[in-house]
Amino acid sequence: MFYLGANDQRVSLVNDSGQEVYACDFKNFPHVLTHLRPLIRAIALANPTGEVDKNLLKVFEAQFKKEKNFHSITAIPFGANLDSRFLALVALTNATTTKAGGKRKS
Repeated sequence: MFYLGANDQRVSLVNDSGQEVYACDFKNFPHVLTHLRPLIRAIALANPTGEVDKNLLKVFEAQFKKEKNFHSITAIPFGANLDSRFLALVALTNATTTKAGGKRKS
């Protein structure tokens, strides 16, 4: 399983032990979601300008709810210069410390 962290510039994936296994520019975010979707367990997103788009979160929740291994999406409204690896670790921590159910924190 992979845990994804994304800010407005970078996307990072970490594995179950918290090791970064992949990183790319944000422009490749749709490709990561498309190709690794069944393997993504949790996502953490941050937007340095404030609120994460609620419509985007609803779309992600609806799409990922179909994946049996998916746990949750975490939205962090504050994140100027917040590292995407850190966000991936937030996703990992959230998935391993809370019950499944697609809970979203915003």
